[in-house]
Amino acid sequence: MSAPIQTVLLTGKPGSGKGTQAKKLAEARGWTHFSTGDRFKILRETDGPLGSRVREIYDAGKLMPDWFATYLFEETMLNLAPDTGIVIEGYPRSRAQAEVFVEILGWLERPYAVLDLAVNDTAVTERMLKRAEEEHRPDSATKEQIIARLAVYEEHTAPVLDFFKEKGTLVELDGGVSEGEVESQITKALSA
Repeated sequence: MSAPIQTVLLTGKPGSGKGTQAKKLAEARGWTHFSTGDRFKILRETDGPLGSRVREIYDAGKLMPDWFATYLFEETMLNLAPDTGIVIEGYPRSRAQAEVFVEILGWLERPYAVLDLAVNDTAVTERMLKRAEEEHRPDSATKEQIIARLAVYEEHTAPVLDFFKEKGTLVELDGGVSEGEVESQITKALSA
């Protein structure tokens, strides 16, 4: 019998609900929640040259460099107790990061599941505009910013899905339904 999955990667377009679902799953299971987006938001608010640089890139809706996101992921994983579960979102966002992701988890002997919350661009745009208004998110306050973020996603992050499909670890879920229905799909996928 194989060990239960205690490492879950939630992927999806910006606005797909992966952050919400990652927090719910982590809380329900008593696991750690790792989000590069959350880390970058914290760094964005810091004073000094690092905060200024992160703010400039983040507010433009661009991706942080691979090495930076990878550093945050590596630091988290290498300091996580082997028996502690973790829900990851926002990393990997490129094929190169996906390769590092698999290499690190393999070295740590942590089996993982990759769950993709599939949502169409129209629904994502509506969700992001609403979220920008409610949460005062400068990275997705206009349709132009959202279009830019989706273009970055298609260019850099969509190939990550192909990578995990090739590995046989990708499970696609319908992220366009209600939060509760997505939650049920995640529970079912992890118990399969």
